[in-house]
Amino acid sequence: MSTHATESFPARPSAKLFITDELSARPHNRHKPGAERLAVRQLLGKMVDAPDEVMPLMVAQALDLTQASASGLSILDDSQDPPVFRWQHLNGALARFEGALTPRDNSPCGETLDRNAPLLCRHPERAYDWIAAHDLVIPEVLLVPIRIGKEPAHGTLWVVASHEDQFDSEDLRILTELADLVAVARKMQQDKLRLQEALEQQAMIAREMDHRVKNLFALTQAMIEMSARHATSPAELARTLTGRLQALARAHAMPEQTAETQDQRPDGMNRAELTTLIQASLEAHTSLSDPGRVSCKGETILLGPQSTTSLALLFHELTTNSVKYGALGSEHGRVRVVWDPCDNELVICWKETGGPRLEGPPARQGFGTRLMQQVLRGPLKGKLDKAWQSEGLMVTVRVLRDRLAN
Repeated sequence: MSTHATESFPARPSAKLFITDELSARPHNRHKPGAERLAVRQLLGKMVDAPDEVMPLMVAQALDLTQASASGLSILDDSQDPPVFRWQHLNGALARFEGALTPRDNSPCGETLDRNAPLLCRHPERAYDWIAAHDLVIPEVLLVPIRIGKEPAHGTLWVVASHEDQFDSEDLRILTELADLVAVARKMQQDKLRLQEALEQQAMIAREMDHRVKNLFALTQAMIEMSARHATSPAELARTLTGRLQALARAHAMPEQTAETQDQRPDGMNRAELTTLIQASLEAHTSLSDPGRVSCKGETILLGPQSTTSLALLFHELTTNSVKYGALGSEHGRVRVVWDPCDNELVICWKETGGPRLEGPPARQGFGTRLMQQVLRGPLKGKLDKAWQSEGLMVTVRVLRDRLAN
């Protein structure tokens, strides 16, 4: 079979291709109940002790129990255009095609999914040129759809006969039962993957919360020191510090406020605006007596809830680092943020000047940088580059424009 999904050939007229109705009329002469019971015990043992080995074992047992010449799984991959089947766990005469890609809409497997029923196909190479192109002669192939619960079928379990009229209704029963077990095994794999992702996300959230609480104490201390330097009286200090803390709270609350009010707009989604988001993140750290310390310039960019959350966290980290190590921690430091569309991306440039002179990048990458990179790799499909210039840090952020509305 072809290993390239792009090799798709038109079907040729043929004699009767699908002969599933013949199965019930054929005699049963190979059924071995003892072998089936042994196979089931082996599968149940693997599900408990080695679940990752269950599907390869099932496909091998399909080959043995039906006395086929080849067996395998074809799993639908609809992320490609056009969709394809990926061949997995192949046994027997077609084992060399492990990992092959075959067209979804021009194949016996695709026909099985379309009909949502088992199929017996006679000499598919007479109808599908992409099979004939590899000089394959397939007397019969029996295919059974694989589905998890009530979801649409997402693949097939199949066996290839060594001669015509080989398979019968007992082979169909065996293959159907094995396909049901394959579906259970795939569901177990999916649940295991989701659990791992949930645990990783939980650990990430815990680390993020710990990191942000520590940053919050550092930011509060920095704001008190900055406010005290400019205050001429206790009343002014209280007023200035209160304003900064409220601005910090607004920056932290903006994503949650967006999510809570998203059903109030006609389109069902409340959208923050990029300038407002950046200013809310920076306002808590700029001197009210010198509003020129921070400047933002760029066209109006509306943000959906997910991108608001991601960018709020990003600018929170940039601002925190600037207060702790860069321009915003210095009395005369400046930050300039500009953004421009570039093809299918939005390019955001964060430029610091007037802070401590930089000699180069830090010796190790901090958690804040790793967090920003992970945030950008998520829904925004973006990336971040840092340049430690002597006059100050410059950060370039690139995100996909069509992701900003999410």
